Amino acid sequence: MDLQAINKQIAHLSDVFTNILLERGLLESQLFPVNAYISLACYNTYETQYDIMKQVWDRITPEELAAKSKTLLSEIHALSITYQWLYYGLGRMGVIFNQCDSDPDKEPKDKQDQWRFILENWYRLGTHYFTSGNPTVESAGYVNLAFGEEVRSWLQDHLEPVKPQQVSGFRKAIGAVDLYAFMDECEARAKIIEHGPYPINSEEILVITEYTHLHDGHEDLWLPWSETETKLPTSTLGIAMTLKDMKAKAIDVGTISHDPAEYGDHVTSMMAYTKKGSKLAIIGLDELSAYGEAADAAQQELFMRFAEWDKQQRLIAGAKAYMRGFARFTNQVGITNQITWDLTPHSMEEYVPYFMEHDGDNAFARMFRPPDERAKDPTFYYLPEH
Repeated sequence: MDLQAINKQIAHLSDVFTNILLERGLLESQLFPVNAYISLACYNTYETQYDIMKQVWDRITPEELAAKSKTLLSEIHALSITYQWLYYGLGRMGVIFNQCDSDPDKEPKDKQDQWRFILENWYRLGTHYFTSGNPTVESAGYVNLAFGEEVRSWLQDHLEPVKPQQVSGFRKAIGAVDLYAFMDECEARAKIIEHGPYPINSEEILVITEYTHLHDGHEDLWLPWSETETKLPTSTLGIAMTLKDMKAKAIDVGTISHDPAEYGDHVTSMMAYTKKGSKLAIIGLDELSAYGEAADAAQQELFMRFAEWDKQQRLIAGAKAYMRGFARFTNQVGITNQITWDLTPHSMEEYVPYFMEHDGDNAFARMFRPPDERAKDPTFYYLPEH
């Protein structure tokens, strides 16, 4: 990509992030300093992502990884693709704003080259993963579509008709898995991805929710604190459902909003699945209650554990959880155990003390400027054109 094309994507991604904020708002928690640990993670990513992803892209091309990932329960999906530009972009924004007088010309040349490398490979991955050929969910028209006809047919062949009273029980169990997965990631949605909507006919759409790296006692611990006495039945879980007379909108962090928001009465069929070894296996819908009960208990264990930690432990844990997202890529080439996932000494010395005292970063004010200012000077700063 030439520099003009890269800067066009920087402007696009800046708009995508603004729209994500408008859709979701800033994240808040009574337990974790979420905005502070996100900021810390982004600065740490600015220091480490290039070295990690260089090792990945030396072993597999973005095109090969995209083709490999168009499967159910893949670790590479819309959210993990978003990791590629979002964390580094925010870290870079903070460094330029706070340390370079908001002048991207003052950013070191090697860091400019790293950003270019990251964006070029992200673009190749995204445009080959999404069926639209666009690099983002937003640019595809707010749909998260990657699965081919074979995958969609497999899902549809295993859907079972459901009644509203059944849906209520199934959604309760799924909601418990949601909360557990959210808690294990320090109140972030990294384990959860929603795909779709796929049109089924003139009245129905298909949406899919998937969970990976649930603690089942067999898979290696995803995070240092993930081990709980309670084990979930499997480490992965997928739920597919058809919705009638509904609209759905996907965004680049892998979530789907529904219109109307309360969609329980619109569910016409459902199915559940997991992965056993390298093969998919059907889960009976009546088995979802076991997932819900285990998730409830595991979530309580995690909550009690985190409640005993001090602020610094929670701050560092949240940043580590965000960084661990890149393990979804190193897993694809077998190098995860060769990577040091701790925060860098520089992050520990400079950024941890700062975010112990501050809830966020002054640079993030760039996100909330008037639209005309953002149009001239995108949130993520252009690369200098010389």
